[in-house]
Amino acid sequence: MRIFLRALEETDADSLVLWRNNPEITNSLGGTNYYISKSREIEWIKRVTTNDKHDVRLAICLVENNKHIGNVSLTSINWVNRTAEFSIMIGDKNEWGKEYGKEASILILNYAFYELNLHRIFLTVRIDNEKAKKLYEEIGFNLEGVLKEAIYKNGLYIDMLMMAILKTDYNVKL
Repeated sequence: MRIFLRALEETDADSLVLWRNNPEITNSLGGTNYYISKSREIEWIKRVTTNDKHDVRLAICLVENNKHIGNVSLTSINWVNRTAEFSIMIGDKNEWGKEYGKEASILILNYAFYELNLHRIFLTVRIDNEKAKKLYEEIGFNLEGVLKEAIYKNGLYIDMLMMAILKTDYNVKL
């Protein structure tokens, strides 16, 4: 295993601010591009780590040097229906293309299904994000539908794909 997951810390704010303020990184994601200050990021980290009943937000770190390279999350956890929304971002561009996203995805899905006993994990992904779609399909996510013109970015409305995986269909372990 080349990576590990850990809870977000206030010290992660420096890297998060760099990533969230970099359009090259945020343009491939579904959220809105907006600029974030370090103080705002620290407040966000405090809020999501102290009020985590329905969210698990983790840092992705390299084993070799503990370097924070991205985040992976399960959010909007519904404990009755046993569902959660998945998201991931490898923010350190120097680490792109090394399959750390795949490893982190498998780690958090193992946690979701075998520790939290969740039943269904879903996600949305930009229709034009080919690398992410390929990753999700490789680990077992299935296409459930298209959200037509669901986001507005850089002057365009963009379709989002809805994908999900059930615990009964998941068979990937590291």
